Amino acid sequence: MAAHVNNHSSVASLLSWSLRSLVANFSCHANHVHSLPPNIKDKLVHLMSKRGVIRDDNIGKVVHQKMRELDLSESEVSDLSLEQLSVCRNLRKIDLNAVKGNTTTVTTAGILSLVRSCHLLQVVHLRRCIEVTDGAIVALSENCHQLMCLNIGGCAKITDRSLEALGQNSRMLRSINFGHTKVTDDGVISLATGKCRQCLTEVHMDGCQLLTDDAVEVIMESCPRISILIFHSCPKITDRSRVALEELSGPNSKMKQVTWTIY
Repeated sequence: MAAHVNNHSSVASLLSWSLRSLVANFSCHANHVHSLPPNIKDKLVHLMSKRGVIRDDNIGKVVHQKMRELDLSESEVSDLSLEQLSVCRNLRKIDLNAVKGNTTTVTTAGILSLVRSCHLLQVVHLRRCIEVTDGAIVALSENCHQLMCLNIGGCAKITDRSLEALGQNSRMLRSINFGHTKVTDDGVISLATGKCRQCLTEVHMDGCQLLTDDAVEVIMESCPRISILIFHSCPKITDRSRVALEELSGPNSKMKQVTWTIY
């Protein structure tokens, strides 16, 4: 038994070393990567993702049709990368959050290309992709009906049109971040009273300059499972929202986290 365990450990260590070597010398072996089995590609992509070395010129060699998750948040990619994901029809999660500041290389065109092929997406992170517009989110809601988690925080061009489309099409939506966007109360009302009202548990709308107490109240009144509501740095939201939270949060309330700023 001990020998078997040691052999398994040795093989795992050899694989890990080989993958690290491959990442470090990717350009030398790029033409051979395409033929690797999916489970090895998954490990390779995970390592490349952590190191932030996935790029437009190599992503097509490492993705595959069985891939379910892809983290590009640390990598410098553009719409060209998203166009190469048409093979990933089983993709459930993609992380395009801009962790190093706003990005302009991922745009609406790239998202449109993505959702035309990846209809099974459930989790989509687009934080601070500032060239993503309502057209991308409308298409996402229309093509990816299993969408459960969406982060469009800091996508400054997003307006009520996106929330209206999500309210109409995304009945499984549980968590959404649209902080620091141009949405108004009308958009929040469309979302909170839409098809996802029974599923919605988490809403981040901090930094939205146009929202008022009406947005907070409609979420509290219409979304019975809401447990996280973030609305700090919204200058038009007043103490009225605190009162509404107290009145609507009874003994059976599911609320776990609330943050706001009183002006």
